[in-house]
Amino acid sequence: MTNGFPDALDLMLVCVEAGQSLDQAILRVAAETKKSAPTLAEEFEIVANEMRAGKDRVLVLRDMAERCGVNDISSFVTVLVQSANFGTSISDALRVYADEMRDKRMLRAEEKANVLPTKLTIGTMLFTVPPLLIIMVGPSIYDIYVNLLGDGNF
Repeated sequence: MTNGFPDALDLMLVCVEAGQSLDQAILRVAAETKKSAPTLAEEFEIVANEMRAGKDRVLVLRDMAERCGVNDISSFVTVLVQSANFGTSISDALRVYADEMRDKRMLRAEEKANVLPTKLTIGTMLFTVPPLLIIMVGPSIYDIYVNLLGDGNF
């Protein structure tokens, strides 16, 4: 869910800016993200179906945040609820939050990239140092062995 959410949020922003209502945008996001993020798409389908059934939008969104248990989705729900309460534009709120989510995804990727050299060091030490030692020290050990056996050519 965490990996697919920023893309779903961007798609929702595009839908809302194109003139669709939030309900239509959620339904469209659910349909479009089925293959890339199936659990997230399922959650959006549940939200869309509950809204269609007449349940209050704020209640439906808060239920989604509780079901998912992901901080990003809880923050998203808070942004939408505050936008509805204060009468601000949903597309502006989505745009700001989508930018923040893109930044978070970039930070997560950078954190993973920063850990990579440490993990690679262990593999490098295990697979390159022993052959290198054999190549560098092997001929010397052979010469010592031959000299200790003595072949009478002193």
